[in-house]
Amino acid sequence: MYTVPQRIQILKFVGEQGIVSVADICRHLFQSDKFHTVRSTLYHLGVSHIRYNNIYGGLWYIENPKLYELLASYYPNLADFEVIPILGHLIPHYLGLNRIRSTFEFSKQITIDEWWSEHYIRVLPAVLRMRECTPKIPDAIFWRKKQDGSRQKFFLEYERSLKNMTRYEEIFSSYSKRPEVHGRNVIYLCDTSKIREELLRIEARLAQTGRIDKAGECFQFLTLENFYKNYENTSLQKQEGTNEINQTVVQSTSV
Repeated sequence: MYTVPQRIQILKFVGEQGIVSVADICRHLFQSDKFHTVRSTLYHLGVSHIRYNNIYGGLWYIENPKLYELLASYYPNLADFEVIPILGHLIPHYLGLNRIRSTFEFSKQITIDEWWSEHYIRVLPAVLRMRECTPKIPDAIFWRKKQDGSRQKFFLEYERSLKNMTRYEEIFSSYSKRPEVHGRNVIYLCDTSKIREELLRIEARLAQTGRIDKAGECFQFLTLENFYKNYENTSLQKQEGTNEINQTVVQSTSV
């Protein structure tokens, strides 16, 4: 048994998330004082970077396939990552997911046992990819470790803006038919309360028309603001949305 070098842990996070800031990596490593060390490590590894708005240190992503070969030498069971193009309009979405992941992973209110980012899911073997992700690839899939040692699976969607309503109807209906979706384990983190309220209305309408069995069975809709209040600040305040995931956690720990 050996310890994976921190530079490889850094590279793995970049590979899994697609595009990251130095601050994202420091948050992921839980070492906020290592900014310059992390940036130097990225340079020495040959990770590509671009300037972006006012983000100190810029953004970093893997453009050289040999870096994925290096990752595979330490993680032989890791999925075969591919170099992906950086789409400028999706950068805020990527950065939001980076922070969401780190918030979950370091929260005292939940123990994350495994995390699959969208980039990771997309390169899983074809059979597994079809089983887990058809027809909508989630923004992430993660497993929470319960007190009895078993695991609970969650699907995560981060909504920065509203999609076409017909598209939501297709996605909600598809999720509700998956055998692994139950106990409100599809989590929608919504950038605004307006988005959350609209998604709740769509869910209610689908339940009324029989497109899904019942509202409140498959989905949780949380505002991003209250998610951070609940998971970055471990107080147990009862606010809109802040205790919804915890309710699922409490209910499932006795199972």
